[in-house]
Amino acid sequence: MRSLSSMCRVSWKDRCRNSNVRERCGLKEDVVTGVERGMLRWFARLERVNKSSLTKQIYRANVCDKKAGEGRLRKCYADHIGGILKKGQMLSARNRRAA
Repeated sequence: MRSLSSMCRVSWKDRCRNSNVRERCGLKEDVVTGVERGMLRWFARLERVNKSSLTKQIYRANVCDKKAGEGRLRKCYADHIGGILKKGQMLSARNRRAA
């Protein structure tokens, strides 16, 4: 949001909402949603690719079992996709209930 507001010449002192800054820049959705949509598009393409493809082999490899120092395990790409899909199912269930 900082980069968007600087492109639209909106200072933090103006106390504009993020949605207003996005409208001024001509964006209809927030950046996170756009990135998630791109990840899902790439995942769909990856699922259609041959099993022998190097990209698919790397995706299928289980490399996220290692710890990154202390703390929790690293998230692999499949975990990110699963979270996005789960969030999308919850949103669609909410929309069905509202309708």
